[in-house]
Amino acid sequence: MGKLISPLFTTWPWAKWSEEREVEIALRDGNKVWTWAEVSIQVNRYANGLIQQGVKRDDVVVGVAKSGVDLIWLQLASIRIGARFSAINPKTPKAQLHQLVTSISAQHIWFGEGQESISGTWHHLQLINADYSVIAATWQPNRLATLTFTSGSTGLPKAVAHSINNHLYSAAGLLSTMEFDNCDSWLLSLPLFHVSGLAIVWRWLLTGATIVMPTEDGLLNDLCGVTHASLVPTQLQRILDCGDVSRLALKRVLLGGAVIPTELTDAARENGIECWLGYGMTEMASTVTAKLADGEPGVGNVLHYRELRIEKGEVLVRGECLALGYYRSSGIMNITNEEGWYQTSDLGYVMGAELHIQGRADNMFISGGENIHPEKIELALLTHNEIEQAIVVDVADDEFGQRPVAVIKMTQPISHDELHSFLKEKLTQFECPIRYETMPEHLFGTGLKISRPQVKEWVNSLPITA
Repeated sequence: MGKLISPLFTTWPWAKWSEEREVEIALRDGNKVWTWAEVSIQVNRYANGLIQQGVKRDDVVVGVAKSGVDLIWLQLASIRIGARFSAINPKTPKAQLHQLVTSISAQHIWFGEGQESISGTWHHLQLINADYSVIAATWQPNRLATLTFTSGSTGLPKAVAHSINNHLYSAAGLLSTMEFDNCDSWLLSLPLFHVSGLAIVWRWLLTGATIVMPTEDGLLNDLCGVTHASLVPTQLQRILDCGDVSRLALKRVLLGGAVIPTELTDAARENGIECWLGYGMTEMASTVTAKLADGEPGVGNVLHYRELRIEKGEVLVRGECLALGYYRSSGIMNITNEEGWYQTSDLGYVMGAELHIQGRADNMFISGGENIHPEKIELALLTHNEIEQAIVVDVADDEFGQRPVAVIKMTQPISHDELHSFLKEKLTQFECPIRYETMPEHLFGTGLKISRPQVKEWVNSLPITA
């Protein structure tokens, strides 16, 4: 589509654009706007505010808040002084939040407005608009800059460590195929604790375009003022169904998370909106393959600055945007094999240079763009005193692609409402099962282990009731 974009900078991106696009609008939050010159000054002011509070090079700074302009400032200011930034889902249960912050040895934590804080050995930060002064940290794009949590099949989510260059190469590869230039604007429609939201920020920084914060006025109004957005199909469908599409400035949408109906992408095209889809993961700083939606089942060709191969049916990836590793308090753990390939556990094949994904090598499935690990839900259920056995399987869903259903053995009856309330404190909303079924005797078999495939087959045989 477009020409190959170079992600190479000789200074901080906001400093570069401050010189080249000084009075152009860089950031919009409702009625408030910042030019690139103002963004550059503001980042330095907040960076000095962090230094005054004791934040040092290589410290880990955590932000716990809904995505908004303050979280943008915190991220850029932290990186500017050589600290490592990590955003964590503000809906994370307190106990798990404490574990996550501890697992990366965070020294500083910032809570957004209205967010309940947690106590620990860390220092609670404020965003302080401090006077400008010289900051010692210099431009070193290959140093560790961000930590993004991604869930595993068991245990705590892993913190994926990326450098600035990882993010910039990720952005450059996508935008060399999907056009987005400095005259465009991208709505920050996804959270910064998710790699897809983080990627929007780095596409903005790469191109010197405009990033736009979501408002309380609703998605339709937000989309009227931007050219690009990252959405799930149901969001786009609701926008197209509203009957007011003529108000949109939208040119391109990057869709993800669920099955994408051809009727949806055709309707979007008729309204002047290109729909793009792809395949990606946190470890690769977002998108690995992408294409203009064409109704075919593939997920696109490999983007620039990435490599992909299939080995024994498994997708392996590497490239300039591959993470430095998984971060723990003891350091960075390597995630590649001896040849530098990351084994994704995704099953797939390549046909005509296009990747086709067949599913997971393990039990994980994707629901509305989120990774769901049955084992995590099962462990949460088994902490209930009245539950002896629990198996979670996925069922097909038109809106989210897949949804979790729990099949449980109880010592005495438990209402669905009670189970839902019980899990709300332990899991995020998208992980909570949509149904609870009582496990029939025939599924116990003669051994100690219950067959997951048999449970799934039984669940799929049940009649669906409203």
